[in-house]
Amino acid sequence: MSDEPARRSVGPIELFRAFLVIGLTAFGVAALQDVRSVPVRRGWLELEDVDEGLGVVQLYPGATMMDLVAYVGYRTGRIRGAIAAAAGFVAPSLLLVLGLSWAYVEYGALGPVGDLLVGLNAIVVGVIANVGLDFAGQHLRGWLGAALASMAFAVALLGGNVLWVVPGALIIGAAFMAPRSSREPRRGVVPVSRRRLALSLVPAVVVAAGVVVAAVLPGILAELTVTMAKVGAVAFGNGYTILPVLQQNVVDVHHWLSLSAFGAGIAFGQLTPGPILITAVFVGFVVAGWWGSILAAVAIFAPSVAMTIVAAEIYPALRGVAGVRGAITGVMAAFVGLLASVVVVLGRQIVEVPAALVLASCSLAAVRLLRWNLLAVFAAGLAAWAVYLGLNGLLHR
Repeated sequence: MSDEPARRSVGPIELFRAFLVIGLTAFGVAALQDVRSVPVRRGWLELEDVDEGLGVVQLYPGATMMDLVAYVGYRTGRIRGAIAAAAGFVAPSLLLVLGLSWAYVEYGALGPVGDLLVGLNAIVVGVIANVGLDFAGQHLRGWLGAALASMAFAVALLGGNVLWVVPGALIIGAAFMAPRSSREPRRGVVPVSRRRLALSLVPAVVVAAGVVVAAVLPGILAELTVTMAKVGAVAFGNGYTILPVLQQNVVDVHHWLSLSAFGAGIAFGQLTPGPILITAVFVGFVVAGWWGSILAAVAIFAPSVAMTIVAAEIYPALRGVAGVRGAITGVMAAFVGLLASVVVVLGRQIVEVPAALVLASCSLAAVRLLRWNLLAVFAAGLAAWAVYLGLNGLLHR
């Protein structure tokens, strides 16, 4: 039977190149702007396919943005596509954080990183605000959708356990937000192929075997690998929600880094494009050098990427089930609230700097009204911020 995973098949090299550009030009959650638009613009998937993937990847642990990249890669290029897309997305930030980690270990100074982060966060606020507005228009359906978004926003903002947000939205969506019309088209429903399902399980088996081997081996590299894999396998959400779990393991449990050193790693993760959770590279470098940094990056992302490959194979067979579609609708509504909370949290860091608020507003206008791509937005924004710092002196002097 014919398969309908994508509008056209895409080779791993093309996927690697496309997501390499995204990983080089987008910061943190702001990458969602391009991760949604690039596959549609290139004719790989429809926007609804990508947004469904965003709903699916929130149903299990792992970094949301990395898993969405792997989902798009699998739907367009199967296992090789998922690995190529994930590798391309993480490669730029991995190399940049490696360089920054070496400089930190050698010289131990952050310099003006804190001042640069204020401007970077301002740009990210503008970009995420635009994505949030788009999502609100597309995925807030009726009073229940608005209520779920408000609930997610309140829980995240008040410091509640966001791990309960997604399961709660899933249950409410499945029970009360499923489509009522039986005449709605069962778009792209594909029966599960036993062969493809078995193949999709191979990466998960390889990752599990690697973690088991590392768990019985002695040495700091093995311990680092197991710790990072554990964080990547149990923590939900974006980098901002997973970083506290990583901090607890690295600072409080293993005492590998001081709190101030871990803060430097967070700064490097924010200062470089790509996933925020790339802070794991900094931790790995400080703990065990070059090999430690590479193993830490692979270990923290591999479990959820493996889960994504299985989920991306199964979901097209389930998307015609009304309860499943309702669950995705509920999760997407909650995600609108989570995006809004990210805007507010980052906004708190710039609210006392009027120039940063202006930069955030200009970034929002550039993306939403002028339709600039993210490379232009970040390049122009960071250049303007550098000029501002040069003319007015560093913020903390």
